[in-house]
Amino acid sequence: MARRWRAPWVVFRVRRLPPRPRAPRPAPPRVPARRPPSGAAPRPPSLLWAYLGTLGLAVGVLAATRHPSPVTIPVTAPIAGSPSRPSWLSRWLRDAARSPHSPADWLRQGLSGLGGLHAARVDWRAAVVQLAESLTGVRFDDLASLLRTELPMLPAEPSPKTPVPASPGGRDQMMAGLPGQGGRVWAVLGARPVVGIYQTHSRESFWPALPPGTPTPYTTQWDKTIVQVGWWLAQDLYRNGVGVVQSRVDNMADGILASYNLSYYTAKRLLRWYPSVRILIDLHRSQDPGSETTVVVHGQRVARILLVVGTNQLLPNPYWHENYQFALRLARALNQVAPGVVRGNGIETVPYRYNQQLMANDLLIEVGGPDNTLAEERYAVDDLAEAIADVVHATVSPAKP
Repeated sequence: MARRWRAPWVVFRVRRLPPRPRAPRPAPPRVPARRPPSGAAPRPPSLLWAYLGTLGLAVGVLAATRHPSPVTIPVTAPIAGSPSRPSWLSRWLRDAARSPHSPADWLRQGLSGLGGLHAARVDWRAAVVQLAESLTGVRFDDLASLLRTELPMLPAEPSPKTPVPASPGGRDQMMAGLPGQGGRVWAVLGARPVVGIYQTHSRESFWPALPPGTPTPYTTQWDKTIVQVGWWLAQDLYRNGVGVVQSRVDNMADGILASYNLSYYTAKRLLRWYPSVRILIDLHRSQDPGSETTVVVHGQRVARILLVVGTNQLLPNPYWHENYQFALRLARALNQVAPGVVRGNGIETVPYRYNQQLMANDLLIEVGGPDNTLAEERYAVDDLAEAIADVVHATVSPAKP
């Protein structure tokens, strides 16, 4: 039998050499932990989270205040009902407020400085906006404040040139050329005024009253401006048994672009000095031609009247539904006093507030246009005063003692 050959296994053993000696590395110096100086405010954990939180809160506020486009309702429509459907967040907050443990209790305990939450009627949209402003320091109803949040290099907001004074000492100011009451800037008819009148575009005038060649229908000859028309309205209201105060502050002193900023503080001052006011009117004339702003009523040419209601489509306006219903009542009264004197349905809703967020029964009223004569304006405000007096005697509650 043949012998089977086997290949021998060869085993290699590798001898591990001892490690080469190395010089030890010096240990790095121990640096103590940096501590903020005493009294310094602690840094936020993450600026990104703070930014995202502010952005989310702003989106929530915008979603809460967004409504469908307002619909103009004819004057003959019923007053009951709202012109638009509230947003889902508004409905949720309204339903939550009806529960026995409503968010109002929590807000009253933790944020006692929020005004209006103790009242019987809570405007949750305004409360949410005010809460957001108190937490973030950003005014969500001010475009300049929002831009400065994203662009810190923008200049700071200048202080208003017409601040609200702490005392009513300026109400007896005098200015040459103002109509009635010896040139008083604040004209008061009646012991407790119910109607307040001011003119944002105080220099609005009328072509037939201006000299030929005048470049624009604006002037500081106050007896030819909307200020004179406002004084006629005040006199007619007083004759109809309604106390009234008229502000003749020149809100166009810094130009037409700054007029609404100045008139905001004028209206705030009026409401502070005369707390009995229940109706606030910003009197204007429109820019439309005379063919649209003139009508014949009872055989007489009269300037037509349009009631403008600012909504909350762009900025919060907690009173716009009440202003709309008040405009409906006033338009119906105008149609009874002088049929055809109102333009169209008599009411125009716009996405801007026009300072109508200050109180309920706050309207912007346009009487005629630049092509109307002062006589046509005079006849129009006589009808307007009679209609306002009818609404006041029928619906407006008396002032609190």
